[in-house]
Amino acid sequence: MTKKKLYVLHGYTSNRNANWFPWLKQQVEEKMKKQVKVLQLPNADHPKPAEWDQTCSRKISSENGITLVGHSLGCIEALRFLSQHEIKDVNLVLVSGFDEKLHTLPELAEFTEPSINYAEVLPKLKRVVVISALDDDIVPYEYSETLARHLHAKFILMPEGKHFIDAYGTVKLPVVYQELAAMLA
Repeated sequence: MTKKKLYVLHGYTSNRNANWFPWLKQQVEEKMKKQVKVLQLPNADHPKPAEWDQTCSRKISSENGITLVGHSLGCIEALRFLSQHEIKDVNLVLVSGFDEKLHTLPELAEFTEPSINYAEVLPKLKRVVVISALDDDIVPYEYSETLARHLHAKFILMPEGKHFIDAYGTVKLPVVYQELAAMLA
């Protein structure tokens, strides 16, 4: 396994064993020979930014060249981590992400206040892709599209997939693996 680590950050009401995270970990470790750490973020049903920030600071190595994969609330947490650490050449894959208050989930507004300082975050990035689905009813794709624009990132809009969660049948997400393979080749 290569040294540069890949970290996966789950979202609201989720956990490290949900959705497509175990599948992605297996794919990356077996096919790309890269170590993957899927974080368990605390109190996911009632998340607090300070608790998630502390957990990420403890569990993510702030070494240059790491890769962060975020899903939903995990995307804004990945950006919060970047804004709080001196780090560079970071690769990001953000799935169903957002960086502003959601009309669908106003209880998560604390994570977007204060807003991300992109002048500070952008120089830390190497490659970034944002993925969403046209039919996402939890984080409507317009939020992810705005996030991609703020990050000057490649934006992939899937014709379907909803919020890419196991409750909707998503336990594999090949587009994420394909983007990681291209990014880390």
